[in-house]
Amino acid sequence: MEYSGGYFLLSATSANQFFYLTQLEDGGFHVERLISMDEEVGGVFPNIFDIWAGGKLNKQTPILSASVLDKVLVSMVFGAQEEALEGYREARPQDPLVGLIGISLDKKHLPDFHDWRDPINDEIGEGEGVVYCLKKKQPPSSGGIFAGYDIAGYELGGRFLSFLGNHFFKYFLALDPNLSINKYGLFPERQKAEELARYTNDVLKDLVGAEEDLMWLPWKITIYEGF
Repeated sequence: MEYSGGYFLLSATSANQFFYLTQLEDGGFHVERLISMDEEVGGVFPNIFDIWAGGKLNKQTPILSASVLDKVLVSMVFGAQEEALEGYREARPQDPLVGLIGISLDKKHLPDFHDWRDPINDEIGEGEGVVYCLKKKQPPSSGGIFAGYDIAGYELGGRFLSFLGNHFFKYFLALDPNLSINKYGLFPERQKAEELARYTNDVLKDLVGAEEDLMWLPWKITIYEGF
């Protein structure tokens, strides 16, 4: 059983995708387009913190209406697919590379996730966006296309860091030289993704300082629109 962690808008034009694609190509892996919850890798938007700050955005992203932005949870996640679709329909004419994905987590990982998350850090008593979505224990929306698993750590404040954004892939390959990723830069098999997440938590945290304050988990990604 899996529970929804929310829905994200992605735009390759708003991220440093070329950098990561070049790295993967140089390593002999063919990736058509990266999908990642990491803001730097996957182009997740809109960043509510940047919008609240009222400053000039560092990256060019589609502009969403105030009515849609009101539905974005901290920091860049929609709680319902219908709300995310509103954002997708506004953004798509501005950027043909916009996509809509959903993320989910196997229920067996929920105790670890919630134990790691200190409730005192929750926003407005409900929790940050992904935390709030997982607490509802709702299954992901039906339909969509399975894209793979992203090994990612959830930061306090509502953002994700991924294995690609932290350059862990080379360590994964050292552990398993036969390891492969699919055309989205994700792991196609849950068992392998779970194994690598455990390796990140148990070994890489000490070996390379893999963001010690994060819990790295295998997040399932489903494509609903775009790509």
